[in-house]
Formats: sequence, structure tokens, C-alpha cells
Amino acid sequence: MEAARENIRLGHRRQILCSPTGSGKTIIGLGLMQAAQAVGSRSGFITDRTALVDQTSAAMDHYGIDHGIMQASHWRCRPSAPIQLISAQTLGRRLGKGGYVEHLLRDLRFVLIDEAHTLYRSTLDWLDSLPPTVAVIGLTATPFTRGLSRYYQAIVNVATTDELVETGMLTKPVIYTAVEIDISDVALNSTGEWDDRGLEREGVKIVGDVVAEYAKRTTQYFGGPVKTIVFSSTVAHGQEICGAFSAVGVHFQSISYFDDDEERRAKIAEFRKPDSRITGLVSCDALAKGFDVPDVRACILCRPLRKSLTTHIQQIGRVMRPADSKTVALVIDHTGNALRFLEDTVDFWANGVDRLDDKAEKDRQARHVTEKQRKEFVCVGCGAVLPPNSRICLACGRERPPRASNTYAVSGTTQIVPTRGARNRSDHPFLKDPQLAYRAFLAFTTHRKRGDEAGARRWAAGIYRGVYGNWPSRSYDGLPHEPALLTPDVERFCKRQMARYAGRRNAA
Repeated sequence: MEAARENIRLGHRRQILCSPTGSGKTIIGLGLMQAAQAVGSRSGFITDRTALVDQTSAAMDHYGIDHGIMQASHWRCRPSAPIQLISAQTLGRRLGKGGYVEHLLRDLRFVLIDEAHTLYRSTLDWLDSLPPTVAVIGLTATPFTRGLSRYYQAIVNVATTDELVETGMLTKPVIYTAVEIDISDVALNSTGEWDDRGLEREGVKIVGDVVAEYAKRTTQYFGGPVKTIVFSSTVAHGQEICGAFSAVGVHFQSISYFDDDEERRAKIAEFRKPDSRITGLVSCDALAKGFDVPDVRACILCRPLRKSLTTHIQQIGRVMRPADSKTVALVIDHTGNALRFLEDTVDFWANGVDRLDDKAEKDRQARHVTEKQRKEFVCVGCGAVLPPNSRICLACGRERPPRASNTYAVSGTTQIVPTRGARNRSDHPFLKDPQLAYRAFLAFTTHRKRGDEAGARRWAAGIYRGVYGNWPSRSYDGLPHEPALLTPDVERFCKRQMARYAGRRNAA
């Protein structure tokens, strides 16, 4: 919150707060709105989907925040309330018609946008109509959408997924590969993703495998079925999944556009109960954003993705929220997504995103699963996905098979074959001067530590020691922090050093 306020003081009236699923972005937003209300400013909180409007309203009630809701015929419509919870769809439908929505939102001083990675043209047009004095903050766990940097000026990397897992605020997922939907003959749509109808056709063929794998894994971990979320390719595919589970006596329900608002609310309300009659909810996309049911213990992926890292991370995030006695977040992957996005996911969970530029737009690149990835990152003992740099399977404890040696003998002489991507000091000119290198490391760590100067200097010294084998000279203690030294080359090098350190720590 303080970093957001500092950005506003620096003139960045529009910014992103990037923080993982389950880290409390809504609570951070409510705290900012309370502070705005305390000084007499009116606020608007724009959110998507019926379920998220109701969920956010319940959180506001829990913290005693007086608010009204702008959504079609909502019983809580109170336009005069100091804080307005606004449906993005309602805003889009009513703009430009001169009604009470436009009239009563003109005097807002502060606007929050939930799931800000979803760019609605109507919302963006409305933001352009607001006075420049209005502060706008977007909340998201996945700031990968193309064009975000055109609408927001700064980003705050609130926390990383790995940090929250280490402190117990999130539950680490155990991901299993399973029989996959065959995408070899599925066409592409205009966005570069696989065509929904083709996925539906192939997905229905393995519905029996979905039920069988679920029974196997939930019995292994929990002794039987547990509260579950399933992501299907289409509504019809989801209904087939529900029917297959019903055939074996497990109650799954589909959430889709076929449901009216009341029916959807009733299903979700029942599912939230600790003793819910509904074991699983199935959805194409409605449950992927912000859906908060902490005691969900299993997630089934049945919607193959080719490019959308955002959707993949959001889906897995649904099962990572902590709950009483919850020690395992089980993910069963029938899509290949876990391998397809593995390296990007691991990098994002470790480092987050701390700037808005083209490199953060990770939803534009198509990924493919190779046989090499299957051999290297899938445990041969149990089928669980192995994170890079992990020697031991988190699920069964089996040791990863050793990689092929990088040495070979020629004429009696052993030679080292450089691995792809190998780096040495000559690849990074700033490393030739140890003092310049320390100052560059300090620029990186100070940027990441945000105000903890002592911690930043200790971290910079640690990176220095990892490169040169000894601690930096005491004379470096007085060197100033120079932000200009944080170049893309320096940032890449430091992140690579962090990854290597993490790999050694995991091995230990």
C-alpha cells in the first residue's frame, strides 16, 4: 500500500499492483478504499462476473465498509454510498446513455480495477474520460496482457508466489500429468489458441480417463473425493464431465452462461459450504478469475492452452489458497499445460513482474511440449511434474535420473562440451570491473528490496561472492546506489544467479 501511495506522489496516477492469487489483493484494495473514504473521497471498485461481485461485497461487509452495488437490478443498488462496487459488464452497457451511472461516477477520486489483465474496451474508454486527478489502481496476479503498459504507468510487485508458499500463506501444488487431450488435429482460432469445438470433440473421448485418474489420485492423498474445480474446454464438454462423475456417484455441477444469475449464485453458495452437497464445480472460464473457496483441494485441467500463461496460472491458483488441515493442493493435468508453461511459471513464481514492457507480455508466444521435456520434467516413478533444478520428486521422493554427461573423450583428452546458454564473465562486460559489478548488483537489490538499504547491501554482497568467490572490499560499503546501472543485462544476470542459488538450496 505504501509503494502504491509513493507512486501516486511521484505522479503515476495509474498503476498495477501485481500479487499472486490468494495473497489478498482484494483486502489490499479495501484498505486503500477505506483510507480514501477517511479523507472524504468517493471510490469505485470495478470487478468482473456475478460471483466476484458477490464475493467482494461479502468481504466489504466483513470489514464494515459501507457500499452500494451497480449491477443489473441488484438489490443493493445504493448510488449515494461513498464506495461503489461496479460490474464491468453493467458499466459497459450503461455508458453513453446519460443515466445515473455516468452521473454518479463523475465525482470519484479513486478507482480500483480487479483482474486488471482483462482489458474491457468500455472500461478503458471510461477511464480515458476521467479527470487526470483520479488515481487508478489495477489489481492482478498475471500482468501479461498485451497493451497494459499503454494504460498503466507503473507496477508494484507486492509479493511472489514462492515467498507466500514458504511462509504458509499459499499451499504448494503437486501436479500430475495424465492421459492428455489429443490436440494434433485441432485447428487454431483467430487468437492463436486451439479451436473450442475441436477441443470439445477430443476432450469428450477421454472423459472416462478423467474420472479414473481423479479416483486414483484423490484416494491416494485424501482417501476419496474432495472439493474440486474442473476447467473444461466448452460448456458441452463440462456437462459430459459432470455426467461421467454422476455415473460413479460423485456430484459435480456445471457453471456456465446457461445458468441465470440466481441459479449460479445458488450453486456457488452451496459449494462454499464446508459440508457442501456439491463435490465439484466445472467451468470453462467463469471460475478462473478471483474465485475464492479456500478448502478446494483438487483441480483438474481439461482445457489445453497454447499461449495463455495468464489463464494457466489463474487456474492453478484456484487450488493454492490455504485452509485448515490443507497440506496438499492436487492438480491433475489432462492438457499438457503444466509442461507447456513450466519454465515461465517457475520463473514468475520466483521473481514476479516488476516492470511493464513487451517482455512481460507472455500471452503472445505459443509453447510446445517436447519429448525432452517429458523425460526431464516428469517423474518416471509417479508421473508428477518435476520443477527445474529439483533433484527429488516432491510427490514420491524418487530421485531425478542423472542428466547425460557434458564430457566426452577425444584422443585421450577429456573436453567439456559447453551446454546451451552457458555464461561466463566475458558475456557480461560489467563483470570485468569488480567494483562496477558490485554497484550494478546493488542497483538490482535496492530496486527489489524497496527501502531496506541494509538488506540490499547484504544481498548485493552475496551475489558478488557467488561470482568472485570472496566478499567485496570494505571500501565498497560507502558506494552510492545508482539506479541507472540496473540495465536489462544486469537484471538478467542477477535473476540467473538467484535461480542457481535456489537450485543449490533445493538440492541441499
